[in-house]
Amino acid sequence: MDIIHLTYPEQPTEDPAVIALGFFDGVHLGHQRVLQTAIEKSRELNLPVAVMTFDPHPKQVLGNGTEQILYITPLDRKLEKMAQLGIDRVYVIEFTVAFSELSPQDFVDHYLIAAGARHIVAGFDYSYGRFGAGKMATLDFHSRGRFDHTTVSEHQADDEKVSSTRIRRLLADGAVAEAALLLGEPYQTKGIVIHGDARGRQIGFPTANIRPEFAYVIPKLGVYATFVHLEDGRKFPAMTNIGRRPTFYETGEVSIETHLLAFDEDLYGQELKLEWMAYLRDERAFDGIESLKTQLAQDKIHAMQALTV
Repeated sequence: MDIIHLTYPEQPTEDPAVIALGFFDGVHLGHQRVLQTAIEKSRELNLPVAVMTFDPHPKQVLGNGTEQILYITPLDRKLEKMAQLGIDRVYVIEFTVAFSELSPQDFVDHYLIAAGARHIVAGFDYSYGRFGAGKMATLDFHSRGRFDHTTVSEHQADDEKVSSTRIRRLLADGAVAEAALLLGEPYQTKGIVIHGDARGRQIGFPTANIRPEFAYVIPKLGVYATFVHLEDGRKFPAMTNIGRRPTFYETGEVSIETHLLAFDEDLYGQELKLEWMAYLRDERAFDGIESLKTQLAQDKIHAMQALTV
């Protein structure tokens, strides 16, 4: 898959294709329906299929700076998923203030027509141009007759729209298994193993303290059944805690600590990928080390059951 990065005023080179439009955070089932529609149209027209997306999120550029923008998928994971689906080419446009000020017509002229679009595919709620003034209903006008388009209707699951917002809400509730159904795969995060206080090793449950290297949406505080992928490709079942360790600290920063089952190696400095499979329980304070150890032993059993190990 070809990846073409552009920063305004750079324009794409004309290379005829069917182009799917969207931000695609999560590349969830709704997004996949858009992409699959574009793939089917490209086969019908005997053309390559391309995606035109943006990075970073518009709110990160145009916001007032007080709200941290969190993502379901970093750009590299988005691109991986698109390649797996069969996309031939991706245009990644750097979202800047200057780019945001393009009128809908200028966006169509300088990016879609310039790229050689022969057919555009996007979701029913896609907007483009300054203030999002361009809508799918206006695309025929702005296309100047150079391309046709397909509008993909809302994709639902359990009578509710599948959306990135819905997936973020599920993750905030700890509903990682439900989020996986909408993503089409388990929710994933990556991070570097850093040194902690080694308290887990002292009580018989050594953990890898993971620092995310990206502004991920982090599931709510609690204990989860997870799979951990090492840099060498090995995969291990694990139980992972997101929390402030209230048994030991009255207050503290949120940390992500994972205990790999049947594993005892040094992981410091490695990048680990976590797949969040099931929510096990809330984080809570215990009245002593022994009661904590008893609960961790139960957590291990429940994690193994959840992961069918």
